[in-house]
Amino acid sequence: MPLSPLLSLLPLLTPAPAAASASTLLGLSTPPLHVVIAADMTGSSKNPAFGYAAQAKLLTQSVLLNQVRSGDTVTLLRVCAGVQTVADFRFQSQNGARMGKADILRYTDALTKPCTGKGSAITAALAQARSMAARTAGVGDVVIMFTDGATLDDPKRAALGSTVKGILNASATRLLFFAGLSPERGADGNSVRDAFAKALGTGVNDKRLLMAGAYDLNNVYPTFADAAKKARR
Repeated sequence: MPLSPLLSLLPLLTPAPAAASASTLLGLSTPPLHVVIAADMTGSSKNPAFGYAAQAKLLTQSVLLNQVRSGDTVTLLRVCAGVQTVADFRFQSQNGARMGKADILRYTDALTKPCTGKGSAITAALAQARSMAARTAGVGDVVIMFTDGATLDDPKRAALGSTVKGILNASATRLLFFAGLSPERGADGNSVRDAFAKALGTGVNDKRLLMAGAYDLNNVYPTFADAAKKARR
């Protein structure tokens, strides 16, 4: 399978690695993680002018290639009016090799297919991410959601703050990353991103929570990558 143009750009999002042993580079000496990626393919993701679908695909490809290691559990959730489990598996490779590009492309194509119809199950997806992560006892959890942050069509939006708090209250949670938040003006005059942050309640102040807007993902990604690395310690 030919290399995706997006996948070829991954080095631009990858911080330069520090010197490490061969076993560390192969992922053989690092504790496993459960990595959950939820991609909200509603709303702005269907508008090519904003490039949300492309950004979601690039972010997912980069995480699967650069953050996932042999022994990790990977869960991929596509968010539309409901929540579709695209993949849920324990990644095991020979000699600690990283996930193959053909697999990465197949998973990300399925995960980032734009939705049809109305409805946005953002809160339900976060609740499902928490319950699926809880199944892998004894490992740290890294939860990533790519979303524009628009919750108007989310029927469970009133529970968004408590759902996020539930994820952060879990002892296994190492990192919760919201990426792609829209700077567009919402119905109340504030940006969609600011309204989403407000809806998170006190959880927005948790040091394990990281947010990136649609325009600053490239600048925030190195911080995320560093936090994901520390999550294994």
